[in-house]
Amino acid sequence: MKRNKYIGLTMLAAGLFAATSCSDFSDYNDVPVDVTTSGNQTLWENISTDPQLQNFAELVKRTGYDTKLSEARAFTVWAPVDGTYDAAAFRAMSDSMLLQQFVLNHIAEYAFGANGKVEERIHTLNDKSYMFVGDGSYTFGNIDITKANQPSSNGLMHYMNGIAKFYPNLFEYLNMADGISSLRNYFMQYNDTTLSDESVKGPMVNGVQTYLDSVLVINNTLMRGINASLQNEDSSYTFLMPTDDAYQKLYDRIKPFYNFIGTTAVQNVADQSYTSATTVPTMSVTVDAAYLSDSLTRRAIVRNLAYSNNDAYNQWIVGGPHRSMINPEFKDSIRSTVRNKFSNPDDIMEKYMVGEPVELSNGYARFVDSLAFYPWETYNPMISFNPRGYLARTFTSTVYNHVMSDSLALRVLGPEWGANRFSYYWIEPNSKFAKPDFFISLPNVLSTTYNFYVVFLPSAWPVFGGDERPNKLNFQLSYCKADGKLETYNFSKANAELQKNGGEVSNKEKGAASVTATTAFENDPNKTDTLFIGRFTFPVAYKGLGDAYMPNLHVTTPINALFAAQEKANTRDVRILGIIMKPVDYEEFEANNK
Repeated sequence: MKRNKYIGLTMLAAGLFAATSCSDFSDYNDVPVDVTTSGNQTLWENISTDPQLQNFAELVKRTGYDTKLSEARAFTVWAPVDGTYDAAAFRAMSDSMLLQQFVLNHIAEYAFGANGKVEERIHTLNDKSYMFVGDGSYTFGNIDITKANQPSSNGLMHYMNGIAKFYPNLFEYLNMADGISSLRNYFMQYNDTTLSDESVKGPMVNGVQTYLDSVLVINNTLMRGINASLQNEDSSYTFLMPTDDAYQKLYDRIKPFYNFIGTTAVQNVADQSYTSATTVPTMSVTVDAAYLSDSLTRRAIVRNLAYSNNDAYNQWIVGGPHRSMINPEFKDSIRSTVRNKFSNPDDIMEKYMVGEPVELSNGYARFVDSLAFYPWETYNPMISFNPRGYLARTFTSTVYNHVMSDSLALRVLGPEWGANRFSYYWIEPNSKFAKPDFFISLPNVLSTTYNFYVVFLPSAWPVFGGDERPNKLNFQLSYCKADGKLETYNFSKANAELQKNGGEVSNKEKGAASVTATTAFENDPNKTDTLFIGRFTFPVAYKGLGDAYMPNLHVTTPINALFAAQEKANTRDVRILGIIMKPVDYEEFEANNK
């Protein structure tokens, strides 16, 4: 029966044994009846009196496991013979390490005999697994068995010509590896130690439950957050372990993107009580800026360190960069356990690796002296979204939710948008004199520089009414300055053209002095038009403040419905498909790699 809970490395010896039974293994639990002297003695009595096993007996007794091997339970012990291993190295270990890495590594529940052809995967008491194989002669963990089937009253013993090599799992290795204290310290903050149901209760003392055997189980909530069970012996991962220097360098690189201030003000555009776009209420949120910045920075570092070796995208990792037999779809990407894909796998896995991958019981650790993620694929991603989910408030307009069919989405949007059903909002003025006036909240904004794009649906297409008039729209950004005060940035066509050609806007804080017909943007109504409206640097971060606290775009039009010429030239219906906020370093990378 397999034990599937990770038992903490520092628990007492008595706490590691669970009093369990399993009907499927009832035959294994039958202790052999033997007329020999050894068959009438316990495993511990046979070990402690055998001249070939004095070192083994000493180490077992030191951990307190001699008492377990004296109980009326069925065990199998694979005992390394004295002189076939370095006993002094194990004497130098702490009691907890000795128990976990040596004693329990050679003991399993139930009786496993070496008779005839044997081919079994044995799960030892420390949850490691070893192959027990042979036919006449046998090995355990590739170590020769020199004498098999030594009977005892509570199990069997096999003599080994050496030790079964202990392979820690990734979580255990994280606790013991050198040079990664920053990574280890962060992970260990999220350890949650609980008392297992397998613990054996003792008497109540002064109203307090005592335990004869305390089985402690360590769970780590951070592992759940990155979707990687690094302690699970049945899983297989590749785990990147940044050196302390690599960790600190990435920390320093990421932290500016999480520049929080004590109190951040926002417009409460989702409030339904205000009656005019000029009377938007405000609100603010107060946080521990230093703590939040540090916490989110560290979470960003570890978020993409784990890779499942069973994921098709990662199959080449275990065997190194030999990809000739791998599906072409998976040759140029890897995918982390949080489903993020990365386009530079050689840089991440190979280029900065220190030494060779370390083989562990459930995968491989790769030490790296640099984490070579592209920022836009990790901690500074492009923000791209459909406004329908973030349309906070509209005035003088009716909003219609539409769903494109698969085929229409493909024809109108093109293959780069995919051929899936696509929902969008059609914002239509609610009278012949009304003008569109609405707010779009901007999610997950970091304190960095973005190029802003607005994607328009092609209104000239027959399915949209065949309206060949373009939109004419202004965009005003409401944001919080570093001093905590709200400010408005006015995007303008002239500034966008200047920035597109490498120029700088003279008034970075406010953009255009105001929004007018000359600052407005027009789209091409005959295509799905991705329109650049300008560049802006956010002085403070919003991601992590909560869904209610976001900057926003106020979208209006300078068209006056009373003037026939303007009405004839431009449509008042708005069909914005998407907002894209692309980090400038991503834009530069794309330009250099066309």
